[in-house]
Amino acid sequence: MRRTLITTSLLLGLTLSGAASAGPDHGRDGREHGPGRGMPLMRELRELDLSDEQRAQIKQLAQATHQQSQTQRDALAELHHRFTLATPGSSEFRALTTQLADAESTQARQRVTAMAELRTQIDALLTPAQRTQLATELAKMPPPDEREHRRR
Repeated sequence: MRRTLITTSLLLGLTLSGAASAGPDHGRDGREHGPGRGMPLMRELRELDLSDEQRAQIKQLAQATHQQSQTQRDALAELHHRFTLATPGSSEFRALTTQLADAESTQARQRVTAMAELRTQIDALLTPAQRTQLATELAKMPPPDEREHRRR
């Protein structure tokens, strides 16, 4: 009896987990993961009539920004891992708590600064008409609270 119950429970669990993972994989904004994701500015830039040269330059700028931030993300992930493994209450745990809080704060500041720099560099590549069109496209974006509801 007990063996049957355990077997049935395992089969049911496997069936349900398979069904859950078989559904579409959606990103934070409700779109599927894969190419074409990125910060809202990048999606709005697709609506502009960019020249091939502008597209190539923007792609190069975005890739450079991504590569720079990847190193920071990797270091932060390592710090998170060490923090997770540390024993609460130990001196190492307290030290890692401070390090992690400082690193998170620094990374957030660097991320915002890098995004602002990227936007400035992209803006310099656009014509006045494209800047106007981009501003119009960005104005169409729903406020953050409405975007949050769409993600769920």
